[in-house]
Amino acid sequence: MSINPQFTYDNLGNPVGVFLPIDEWNQLAEELHLDIPEWQKELIEVRLAEYNNAPSQLVDWNKISESLDKEDEEV
Repeated sequence: MSINPQFTYDNLGNPVGVFLPIDEWNQLAEELHLDIPEWQKELIEVRLAEYNNAPSQLVDWNKISESLDKEDEEV
């Protein structure tokens, strides 16, 4: 198997990420048996069902982040 990763770097030249084409990732995952555990699949199904039943309860990440930043400023 040939893998051709592409690396991303921060402004100091430190590697911070790796990109693999999806076909290469799938092949690698299959060879390494990187299956999602059943409990995680079940949890995803539960969370998707909760969202589908009440999408208005979803909180935007930006609002959560702003709230956490405000808490940090108060400390």
